Amino acid sequence: MSAGTSRKFIGEERQFKGRYSPNVVNTVYNAYRPFRGRILSLLVVGFSGRLLMLGNANLISWWADPKARPEFLKTYTHDEFITLLATVTALGFVLISLYRVAFSRLSAQAISRLYDEVTLRTSRLSMPFFDTQPVGRIVTRFSSDYGNVFRLFGGPLAEFFAIIFDLLAMTILIAAANVYFLGLFVFVALLQGLVYRLNQSTLRRERRALSGSRSPSIAHFAESAQGATSIRIFDRVKEFSKRFELLNSDYLSRRMRTQKYLIFFSLQMGGLTALLLLATGALGWWLVDTGQASVGSVGVAFAFIMLSASSVQMFFEWMAQFEEAMTGVERLDEYLRQSLEPGLKLPASAQFKLGHPQYSVDEEAQMTREKLTLRRAASVHVKNLKFRYAPELPWVLNDVSFEIRPGEKVGIVGRTGSGKSSLIQALFRLYPVDQGEIRIEGQQAAVPGRSGHAEGADLGVYRRSIAYIAQDPTLFRGTLRENLDLQGVHSDTVLIEALERVELDGWFRRLADGLNSHIEEKGKNLSAGERQLLCMARCLLQDAPLIVMDEATSSIDPQTEEILVKATEEFFSDRTQIIIAHRLTTLLGCDRVLWLKSGSVRMFDRPEVVLPLFRESELA
Repeated sequence: MSAGTSRKFIGEERQFKGRYSPNVVNTVYNAYRPFRGRILSLLVVGFSGRLLMLGNANLISWWADPKARPEFLKTYTHDEFITLLATVTALGFVLISLYRVAFSRLSAQAISRLYDEVTLRTSRLSMPFFDTQPVGRIVTRFSSDYGNVFRLFGGPLAEFFAIIFDLLAMTILIAAANVYFLGLFVFVALLQGLVYRLNQSTLRRERRALSGSRSPSIAHFAESAQGATSIRIFDRVKEFSKRFELLNSDYLSRRMRTQKYLIFFSLQMGGLTALLLLATGALGWWLVDTGQASVGSVGVAFAFIMLSASSVQMFFEWMAQFEEAMTGVERLDEYLRQSLEPGLKLPASAQFKLGHPQYSVDEEAQMTREKLTLRRAASVHVKNLKFRYAPELPWVLNDVSFEIRPGEKVGIVGRTGSGKSSLIQALFRLYPVDQGEIRIEGQQAAVPGRSGHAEGADLGVYRRSIAYIAQDPTLFRGTLRENLDLQGVHSDTVLIEALERVELDGWFRRLADGLNSHIEEKGKNLSAGERQLLCMARCLLQDAPLIVMDEATSSIDPQTEEILVKATEEFFSDRTQIIIAHRLTTLLGCDRVLWLKSGSVRMFDRPEVVLPLFRESELA
């Protein structure tokens, strides 16, 4: 692949510019939509609580200055004022506590919904998406970007609204104390709003750049962690460390640059706060001197303006943090709205309605039960297949045609790069097929191709008809039961019988927790043979009419290989089998062997005809 092709194949990270898209606001709304009634009620509760708590200052002012009391408080005694203050304080505290706890919980649930929906859709994106997205870029979306979102929306959002409540309550209470101060307060608040607007685009740009600069270092770190053994063997630790330092330094310098703008913004807001306090003092002296206000009312107004000044500053600083959270939503939203893999649908449980195809509850139940065929073995028909991984890449399969009869055992051979694994990828319809067709038992997957919609079997049903055992066994972090029974439909007895058939019963009896025993990610707490045999047991449980084994015996011991070979001869004798193997002796028991060369069919005949010619070509 040329350098130019490589740059095009792995694209640069998208740079967001300008205003936030309406889609971003819609995504936040979708997250909070089930809770909107309760949240609106809690906002009223929170505002009422703050108003009661702050209103104590006015009550104390009226208590100290009987002449300034409103009519309904003129007859109150000292004891009655104490009772009133205690009651208002207690009620305000209860309302605020209720608001903070309940609102934070609902907000955390809402943002968790966003995370779940993004995860759900990302897991159903096409393979070309994962090919062109570095791992670190994807990880950044679900770590630092989501962290920025949860940091505000997951709980602190309650504090953000509390500041708004304070500002509204203090505006009312300032006006009640002395209307002159209200005009001054509003004027300076407008100035602070102007300062925020002047800084908004810069802060937004810097935060977006900061978010984008994080993924390269994470991608490099992930690459280093995955290839740690090779890096040490080839003594490349210094080079990888230097590369990480450069990427991390770029991120840190971008972070320092963003912090510089934030500090400058905070200083501007602080200057306006100082100006407000100075003007308030001067105005208060003038009002008392001219007899237009009492000392008590000026004291209350001045106290509220001191509080409100810092609250206004905090509000706009929180707005800056809100921008950071919205940048995180924006980046998550990009994955949320990606097109799904053609032919896939979201489960009925998906809650964000964004135009993606989705099963109804009845359809999903039907698809779970449905099978591509009720026969024990399935035919495979491939006709004029042309396949490549991306439009800018060369063909890896070029006009491939062959047919496998039901119950036939077919081996596939070819040099590295001949198209063996690509044929399996095409068989599973993991990538769009440019031309030709693939049919299992006469049915093709209903995958809209480059030309539009295609009729056929549901993609999930189609793929469930193929059981797959790979060279690198695929196991997941979880229990043994979860790794064996992916659909959760088998009894414990059936699962144990499957383990016995692949001769893992002795190993299983040594497990303290039985089927609930923990399996590490990629089965790291198991041997290579145990991992492969577990995959074989899972394959048996799948009860599929077509079995595909891709170099399944290449990295296991002879005893395990013998069990796998036995499985192909006994357990799967009534199934259609496709076997890719680098040991040609493994293919001697096949009915026919397909020889691929440079993405085309070189020969398709009995093993005794194909294998000697293939061996000669390998030695030539």
